[in-house]
Amino acid sequence: MLVAAILLNLGGWQATVRLFDRMSSRLTFVKFVGVRHLRGRKSGFLTAISLLAILGVSFSSCTLTTVLSVMGGFSGDLKEKILQSNAHIVVDNTGSDLENWQPHLEAIRQIDGVKAATPVVQGGMMMNARTSNSPILLKGIEPKSFVQVSDVLSNLEKGELDFLDQPEELFDQIRRRRERLYGLGNPADAVKPPDPDPDPKPTFAAPVPANPKRRVLPAVIVGRELAKSLRLYLGEEVNIVAPLGDIGPTGPIPKSRPFRIGGIFFSGMYQFDVEYVYVSIKSAQKFLRKDNRISEIQVAVVDPDRAEVIANQLSQQVGSGLRVRSWKEMNARLFAALKLEKIVMFIFLSLAILVASFCILATLTMLVLEKGSEISVLLTLGASYRSVQNIFRFEGLLIGLVGTISGLAVGFGLCMVLEKVGLPIDPEVWYIDKLPVQMVWSEFLLVGLAAIGITQLATLYPAHAAAQLTPVEGLKNGR
Repeated sequence: MLVAAILLNLGGWQATVRLFDRMSSRLTFVKFVGVRHLRGRKSGFLTAISLLAILGVSFSSCTLTTVLSVMGGFSGDLKEKILQSNAHIVVDNTGSDLENWQPHLEAIRQIDGVKAATPVVQGGMMMNARTSNSPILLKGIEPKSFVQVSDVLSNLEKGELDFLDQPEELFDQIRRRRERLYGLGNPADAVKPPDPDPDPKPTFAAPVPANPKRRVLPAVIVGRELAKSLRLYLGEEVNIVAPLGDIGPTGPIPKSRPFRIGGIFFSGMYQFDVEYVYVSIKSAQKFLRKDNRISEIQVAVVDPDRAEVIANQLSQQVGSGLRVRSWKEMNARLFAALKLEKIVMFIFLSLAILVASFCILATLTMLVLEKGSEISVLLTLGASYRSVQNIFRFEGLLIGLVGTISGLAVGFGLCMVLEKVGLPIDPEVWYIDKLPVQMVWSEFLLVGLAAIGITQLATLYPAHAAAQLTPVEGLKNGR
């Protein structure tokens, strides 16, 4: 086609005709006539309708592939964050805590394919800071083994992970800061420092009391969103309230215990940053009166895609009394919803291709009316009605192919630009700084097949109308 266009620009009309004739001569009768019809002289209105049909299919295919790639990017980003922040396998006991869990933990760590395992104590609580409250999920962890299972605490914006096991170090840093702020003079003459500027640097920005009592409190690490909500700073004292505590005359009395902020993390998952709170496993067991019991064992595997296979091995290892769930099972509803959303989006955007196919239907219908005399001549010369049908189906296929291939090419180029350059978005809202894109070749192929299939459906009526045309009617109405 490009060579033909160059020859046309050079004025070589006869050379162009000969080029098309040589190309068409190699085709079958149906393809030969179809190509001659499409390249033949048509009315201006019919040409405009043909271009609109091609542009409609092209635009619809481009939009569909781009939207599916962006939705796949969001799903892939969510899956990556889930795998980084959550355990791949969780072993727990339905309705109760795990007792005598150390043998199970050691056995799990010996299974082939298991990267790490850690015990966790957790429970729903309330955190109180000043006059604000927020619901939290308290998690008691072993820092050294927990960081091998989850990456939640790998990005601490303030504080240190060691403060969980060594709260004395946290208090000593507060004391040294107090001495730098107030010196060795009379503490009563000191001026309280102003409220901190929200700076993500790991420094103590807390207004330290002038003469605090030596009070070592267990450290707690909170997420960025929870720190914003309660206006928490490093070194501040907070109260964690358990809904069920001692039994009083009127029933259960909530139990409260003070903690000290030892770190602020950013995981990239809003739910974690606004809800999850981490303390040492000993502090959680003591606060919740669990003695040596734990809530669950979290496991990380080398290959997350084989988590279900390893989960079956763990079920046989720990026995039937414990429940073993993989990350796919725990997030089955979430990924099912994302998959359903993608399917629905594909169906609705495919309607745009259906609308564009009406232009193909109109183009071929008008072409039948315009080429009535030629169809009659073909029928008179011995062409079968089936061959006439196939001619117009082939013409619709050519229009659909041009529109589909061009649309897929433009969609691929647009996705490549979005992937390499990126479209900036607000990280405060989406927790990512640019629009994610994940191209899947099977989706491009599916869009192409759907576009071609829809455009082929649009050729059924014009092809049937052309085959029903009798030679007498064609010669009488033809031009």
